[in-house]
Amino acid sequence: MGEQLASRLKLAPSSSHLVTGAVGTGKTTQLYRAAEVIRSAGDTCAVHVDVSRRHDLDKDLAGVLVVLAGLELAKLVGEHDSEEVEAARESFRRWAHGHREFVPDDPGDSEDDYDYDRDEHEEPGRWYHHPGIIAPPLSPLSFGTEEKVEALKTLKQALPDGLRHFVILFDSLDRLDDAEAFREAAIEDVRALKQAGIGVAIVGPMHLLYGPNRSIAEVFDQTHIAPAVDVHQSPEGRDFLLRVLAKRTDERVVGPEVREKLVDASGGLLRDLLQLTRSAVEEAFVAGADAVGADHVARAVDAFGRTMMFGLRKGEIDTLETLRRRSSFVPTDDDTIALLVSRRVIEYQGTTKRFALHPAIEPLVASLRRKK
Repeated sequence: MGEQLASRLKLAPSSSHLVTGAVGTGKTTQLYRAAEVIRSAGDTCAVHVDVSRRHDLDKDLAGVLVVLAGLELAKLVGEHDSEEVEAARESFRRWAHGHREFVPDDPGDSEDDYDYDRDEHEEPGRWYHHPGIIAPPLSPLSFGTEEKVEALKTLKQALPDGLRHFVILFDSLDRLDDAEAFREAAIEDVRALKQAGIGVAIVGPMHLLYGPNRSIAEVFDQTHIAPAVDVHQSPEGRDFLLRVLAKRTDERVVGPEVREKLVDASGGLLRDLLQLTRSAVEEAFVAGADAVGADHVARAVDAFGRTMMFGLRKGEIDTLETLRRRSSFVPTDDDTIALLVSRRVIEYQGTTKRFALHPAIEPLVASLRRKK
């Protein structure tokens, strides 16, 4: 998927793309891959930005992506002889981090507006503080789209020799539960970035693909889904996950047979594979074993599955049981979409899309059925 995203952005450098998929499917890895492939073209710079590390996602997102793009462009351009370019650089610094502005008194101001704390030798007026849009504890600035777009264009035109295009990849916005917050960022900022001729890819929440929020996804030129690896129907995918474990673990501690069990238990989700592996190693360590055995994997999977079962309501359990017995699952409402987003149900892409229970919870759902 990362290479396909890169190809689309190389073909249309100012296009916009939505990247989504369940947690743990490797969306961040795909963005890194896309950036690497785009940079290899030679005439395009691609920058990966983790928004959550630069801005509090609980705060207003309007304008934040544009300002982050401006900061990255300014960093790439560096110091420049052009006063206009330097002014654009300074503008993004002020928009990001805030600034103070001195406003002289108007001769027509009333006595009530007079600043009595001012020294008599100072110019009459007041200092105003404009908070930065990215500073987490501060309220965001009002968003002047056109001014920022012009500044972006100015910086982009000043790219170093040999670079014609600029692409920015925004990560971690899939953590947003508020669809309206994502809508504000997507509609306003993506439009502004495209107007400035900047390519953009944003990792967004998976629920944008379903229900009333689908209109948000239509803001983007294309949508890319990072699927789970179908470890039972894709030999190449299974081999990839086994190679990941071979690179991450010592064969004397996590042997080939154990790796196979871990891959099966992960459901093809990279993050879950690594977490289950770590838990199995911890189980072996606590038991005083020299290597991870099948019983350690079983305990790790059981604990992982029980954690995933916490908080499920009866209706959700019934939905999971229907999927387990009949392979029937249609994500149409908030509850079924939540099962996908939380990875309790895994979606596998292919010629025919299919859904399956996460292997860690499948035996637990079956045991609940037997108790009825």
